[in-house]
Amino acid sequence: MTERTDPHPDFESDRPEDLTPQPTKPSDGEGAPESSLPPSAHPTAEPRPPADAETDGSQLEDVTTDSPDEERVAEMLEHSLDIDVFAPAVETLEAPDAADALEELDPDDAADVVYQMDDAVSARDIAEMQRPIAVMVLVDLSEDYGPQEPARYLGLMDPDVAVDILQACPEDFREEILDVMPPSLAVQFESLLRYEPETAGGLMTTQFVKVSSDSTIIDAVEAIRAQDEKDLLFVFCVDAEQRLEGMLSPRELLVSRPDTLVKDVMRRQVDYLRPDLDQEDVAEAFDRYDYTVMPVVDRAHRLLGVVTVDDVLDIIREEQTEDAYKMVGAGMGEAVYSGLWLKLRGRFPWLIVNLFTSLLAALVVLKFEDLISNLALLAVMMPVIANQAGNAGQQSLAVTLRGLVLNEVRQTRVWPLIWRELALGILTGAVVGSIVCIGIILIGTTGLWPSASWQLGLIALFAMSTSLGVGCLTGTAMPLIMDRLKRDPATASTIFLTMVTDSVSFFTFLGSAKIFEQLLLSVTSGPA
Repeated sequence: MTERTDPHPDFESDRPEDLTPQPTKPSDGEGAPESSLPPSAHPTAEPRPPADAETDGSQLEDVTTDSPDEERVAEMLEHSLDIDVFAPAVETLEAPDAADALEELDPDDAADVVYQMDDAVSARDIAEMQRPIAVMVLVDLSEDYGPQEPARYLGLMDPDVAVDILQACPEDFREEILDVMPPSLAVQFESLLRYEPETAGGLMTTQFVKVSSDSTIIDAVEAIRAQDEKDLLFVFCVDAEQRLEGMLSPRELLVSRPDTLVKDVMRRQVDYLRPDLDQEDVAEAFDRYDYTVMPVVDRAHRLLGVVTVDDVLDIIREEQTEDAYKMVGAGMGEAVYSGLWLKLRGRFPWLIVNLFTSLLAALVVLKFEDLISNLALLAVMMPVIANQAGNAGQQSLAVTLRGLVLNEVRQTRVWPLIWRELALGILTGAVVGSIVCIGIILIGTTGLWPSASWQLGLIALFAMSTSLGVGCLTGTAMPLIMDRLKRDPATASTIFLTMVTDSVSFFTFLGSAKIFEQLLLSVTSGPA
């Protein structure tokens, strides 16, 4: 892997430099920050064993099949819900499966189940839930049992996960939760909440291992043990002012002599991220150079936190979802179980835009009203041509968007890409149009529709080839133009693509038929 000093030198942070988060993770065990929250009074069940617990061969499970515990929970969901029985059953599941089971419930019932479970298990399961549903469960917990309950669960999560959930919460509810948290934990969360969610600062966690670069290897090992960090990917080396100086892998710690100074064996060339770097650029850096973790530093080079590869996987999923929503004009942040108002607010504006863009195609059809009334078969063929042009355009759109996301599109090769897609559209249109032409001729020969002549078939072939060419050209050019204008290429692209393909296909087909109207009418009236 090639190491560089700074993969994004142009990004400079304008964030405050004195907000270095505390690398402390609250936990139920020794070393947790003092909490002002009262201990949980509700009953707890035996928590599920940790993922790294020792198991023998008989305990290995095939993840592609449902375990007996999952089948038991699914059976409970199909019948009446007994929370006292359901909660212990959910505790036996792995976190993703438990989250799925809780999401099947009404949020108020899910809150009651969570309240009956072990705190650490509840926190883990809430962290796995879809953000809108997790927020609803936390709000119900606060209403039923007080704000200290959701605050307790958030305090047991990784800071970056807890902050993600807090950012999805209503502002007044978020402030209420932060007010009942231990001061040290609230300060830690507030320092992360200062960053925009879709930046490296919003993605980073303050749960990482750091040691002084002036310490010895044996001192560094003792410091790592004291920090009690479970996921040890890399050890970050800092100076007395918390500035990043290098990093060590676990292997380098193991093979180095105990009395060796950390700064003598650490890797000094370390790529890093600025806290205001966009999450798409973060994902690109991880993908291009196969990172598993990257540090985040401020303008003074002080270590603020780290971004891990699991965060990047979440980014990729979010970006794919976001692009899919933007392509069809759906609301950002909408989930399957989002509230009615959130869904309406996200979708309605683009539906209005689509209404006006559709009027353009309607006006084209209106212009040829008399022609359509004389040749009814034209009305039958119009949606066929428009649909084919729209599909061809969406294929080009999808390929171009993928190329832009993966940085496969080179500015020096934009025109060859456009010409290739245009040629592809014309060629595929000619092939599909030939099939349509043959079909029209065959229908005409049977006498079922006298206006289905070979002349009309040739017009359909021409319109199909032209429309698919324009569709592919538009599907390719539209995201390229948006990208050149520094706008998101996916934004409502299918809405505008449909407007172009429908208008062009209707105009081409009906316009060509208008030119040869007398010929088509003579063919129609001839047999009569």
